[in-house]
Order: sequence, then C-alpha cells, then structure tokens
Amino acid sequence: MSARAAGGLAVRGLRAAYAQAPVLFGVDLQVAPSEVVALLGRNGAGKTTLVNTIAGTLAAAGGTVALDGADVTHWPPSRRHRHGLRVVRQDRPVFADISVRDNLRLAGAQPAAAAALFGFLADRGQQLAGTLSGGEQKMLAIARVLMAPGAVCLFDEPTEGLQPANVDRFTAGARAAAAAGRAVLVVEQHLEAALSVADRWYLMERGEIVDGGPVTADTADHVADRLAP
Repeated sequence: MSARAAGGLAVRGLRAAYAQAPVLFGVDLQVAPSEVVALLGRNGAGKTTLVNTIAGTLAAAGGTVALDGADVTHWPPSRRHRHGLRVVRQDRPVFADISVRDNLRLAGAQPAAAAALFGFLADRGQQLAGTLSGGEQKMLAIARVLMAPGAVCLFDEPTEGLQPANVDRFTAGARAAAAAGRAVLVVEQHLEAALSVADRWYLMERGEIVDGGPVTADTADHVADRLAP
C-alpha cells in the first residue's frame, strides 16, 4: 500500500531513532475512520516513540505517515494539526501557563461540551491548567481532543492516573468519536480499558509490531500471555 490512504491513519515501514540509536524498526499500523485501535506493549517497547513520530515531534528515519489521505511524513507538527491530527501526549498534555478555558478554546472545544464529558471542568474555567492535578490535566487534555474537530485522535496512556469512573467516561467518549467517523488510536498499558473500547489491537515489542487482530473474547488472555515474563 502506498503512503496515501483513504482516510484515517496509515503508518508504513516507519523507522525512528534517538541520538543515532534506532528505536522503531519498520512499523506498519493502520486506523480507519470510525475505528478504535489499541496499541499495547510493555514500557520501553517504543510506543511513545511511535506517537512522537506520528505527531511529528520526532523526525522519521524512514517509512511514511499518512493522515486522512495525505503523506505527512515530512510535515511539522503544526501542519499535521491543521490537517486534522489531535494528540494527547503522556508527558505534556496541556498548556500549563494558560487557563482551562483557553486550553479548550485553542483546541476548538466548547467548555460546555468538555464539562459534559468531565463535570469538574465546569467550575475550573479560569484556573491555570498547570495547577490542576495530574489526573485532572489528563482529563482536560482528553476533552480538548474529543470535544474539538479533527479526523484522527491519538491518545498516549490516556487512563494513567484516572479513577475508574473517569476511565469509563474516556472510553465512552472515544467510542462516540469513532461513531462520528474519526479514527482513534489508543496507546495503553491498561489492558482491560484498551480492549473494552477497541475494535482491533496491535502488540509492540522492541520497536516492532509483533501481533495484532480484531478484539475478541480471547484477546485479553492472548495478550496477557504474550506480555507475561
């Protein structure tokens, strides 16, 4: 398949490195519109490196990234964002020095819609985003993506630090985004949460995709066996 795909996200033969040390070794991955895909794997498997390379914050050393039908491999992050890519990063999920309301407005998300997803946001509009707790920042970042327009949504460890009720709110929001025609990639270590929302899954080990398929009743046991020491 070429770098151009009929919508969604298409990664082909993607390679990346940090300081000349290879981390990704020819990753192939695809997320179609109206689909939720889970990317699973241990710490150090290369998942966040893949997120950064898709987002454009780390340059690809080879291969291609296509977003909504366009080859964006050499585009800067800002242009990928304008083309419809929305990302929740694990390390810096929000703009810390501006208010919650301005974080939402910059993303094109209405504060009322965000508060419908996570109710605590209704009373925090004027609060600096950097003064929220870690879990609250994660929820704000999720709301910025789910409640704003964009063709492809990419979440890096979205359930980390969230209480179970808020994990459920995230998974419901991700399913709603897919139902609206968006392509959703969820990068997760929380196996149960990831598989509860996903249509398909990939397993990454040592910078490569080593397994994957549709989510079935047997998937959780199969993946747990693959991840066992």
